[in-house]
Amino acid sequence: MDTRCMVFGIQESGKTTFAAALWHLVDSEEIPTALIKGKHVGDFTYLQEISGSWAEGYEVERTKLQQVENIRVNLLHAASGGEMTLEFDDLSGETLEQAFATRYCPVKFVELVRNAEGMLLFLSASRKNEDAVTILDAFDVEEETTQPAADPNHWEPEKAPLQVQLVDLLQCLQRPPFEAKPMKVALVISAWDLAPDGGADAEKWLKDRYPLLAQYLANSEGILDLRVYGVSAQGGRLSKKKDGPGPDREKLLAIVPASNRIRIVGPEVAEHDLTRPLLWLAGLESAA
Repeated sequence: MDTRCMVFGIQESGKTTFAAALWHLVDSEEIPTALIKGKHVGDFTYLQEISGSWAEGYEVERTKLQQVENIRVNLLHAASGGEMTLEFDDLSGETLEQAFATRYCPVKFVELVRNAEGMLLFLSASRKNEDAVTILDAFDVEEETTQPAADPNHWEPEKAPLQVQLVDLLQCLQRPPFEAKPMKVALVISAWDLAPDGGADAEKWLKDRYPLLAQYLANSEGILDLRVYGVSAQGGRLSKKKDGPGPDREKLLAIVPASNRIRIVGPEVAEHDLTRPLLWLAGLESAA
C-alpha cells in the first residue's frame, strides 16, 4: 500500500534543503536507511541538481514560485514491501503565504491535501522569532510613546506572527474545499544546529518558542498523532555557489561519507537517517 504524505511550510523553512539531503541519502546509499529509494518515473533533474549542490557543500538555492513545484520522492520499506510517497507540491512556500494573504490557492493544492494521509510540517530554527511579544510588551510601548491612530482597514498579512499564519492555514485544511482527513504530523525543526543551548529537546523548543502552534498541534481534532524532530540537513553555514565557499564548507567536505553531515534528534531516530520520520508517518515502524 502506498501512503501519500504532503510537505507543508512557508518560505525558507528548510524544505528544499531537506529534499536535497533526502535525495542524496537514498540515491547514494552511502549509509543504511529505514526506507530506500522506490521506483521513479519522469523527470527528476531538479532533485539531482539540488542534491548535487548539497553534496558539493554549497547552499541549496531556494525555489521560486515559477520553478518546478511538483516534486515526488517515492520510498520503499524493503522488509515489508510498504511504500510511501512524499509530495513537495509547494517547495517554494510562496503558495501558502499567498493563500494566507488572499484566501486563494491552486486547485492542485486542494487535491493534494484531500489525498494526503500524513504531513511533514517545517519550521526553521534559524528564523528570527518575533512571536514572543505579549500584550504586556504592547502596554509598555503604549506608556512610553504616543501612538498614532490606527487605520482599522489596514492590514499587512506578511507581518502576522509566523505561528498565527501556520495555525490559520492548518485550520483551513479542516474546512471546505480541503476537508483533509485526520492525519499524523511530523514537525521538522530545520537548521537544528542553530538552535540555542545545543537544542537537545525539539518538542520543548517548540513549546518555548511557538506556544500557540504547539497547543494547536497537540489538541487539533485533525491531527491523529504528533512527533517533533530537530533536523540539521545542511550541517553548517554555507553560501551559494556563485558567492564562493561558505565559512563551514571545508569542515563539511571533510565529513565522509557526505550523508554523515545530516543530524536528526527526536523519537525513534538514527543519527543520520532522514527517512525515520517518514517511516513513522507511513505507519511502518512496527514492520521495521
